[in-house]
Amino acid sequence: MNNKRIGWMMGLGFGVCAGIFYLGNLLTVDPADISGNGNPALLGLFFLFFFILLFMLGWMELMANVRTRLLWSGFLVLPLIFVAAYRYQMNEFERYRTYVKDIVMNQVGRGDLDYANSITSDVFSIYMNNQLFNVNTFFMYVGLTLWIGIALMLWHRSPFMQPKLNR
Repeated sequence: MNNKRIGWMMGLGFGVCAGIFYLGNLLTVDPADISGNGNPALLGLFFLFFFILLFMLGWMELMANVRTRLLWSGFLVLPLIFVAAYRYQMNEFERYRTYVKDIVMNQVGRGDLDYANSITSDVFSIYMNNQLFNVNTFFMYVGLTLWIGIALMLWHRSPFMQPKLNR
């Protein structure tokens, strides 16, 4: 397959994934509301895991002619970017968690600390969807697919993967 076609297919796939992230963000429940209907945004995670495989293969096709030195640079630099993005996301999560707790605790008849802790305890709560599905996590997702594609390309190019000739 030619690179232009792969690029268009990956662009379309990333557009679909961006739509999943956007929809997941929209499905965040306002902290002043009560919701007990589960978290339908988590269904999007299934599709995102499926797309990881396609993107890794696409990156590998697009990087077939890239020099190994450049691949090693990306392989080593991308984790540093991931750490910075993860730390930023953790800070935002804690800030938003405090915000949701403050709103819940200040509502009449709903100010239960156990309840406030339960709806903000993890990123999979419907009240915290905007912390799981946002621009930062989207770029982390794209970067992860790129990093895995680079790792697979380096592994494929390694001397251990080359066929040995019997002489």
